[in-house]
Amino acid sequence: MNALHAYALLVAIAVPVSTLAGLNMWLYLQGERDTLLLPGVLGWPAIRLDPPAAPESVPARASSAVAANEEPFQLAA
Repeated sequence: MNALHAYALLVAIAVPVSTLAGLNMWLYLQGERDTLLLPGVLGWPAIRLDPPAAPESVPARASSAVAANEEPFQLAA
């Protein structure tokens, strides 16, 4: 009975893995190259990042409006 339990666990693991491998093989034979189910041996594609943009200066009007809005809060504190 112990052998039956050992083989049942082996089958329980082998069936999903072989199913994924079979689907992966079928997709590869159908022409898919970059969208397979299992990871391939190719590396990840490089992602080129643009340098961050320089921060824009705050106009004088906006800074005075912010200061005017903060005055009541400072008095309340």
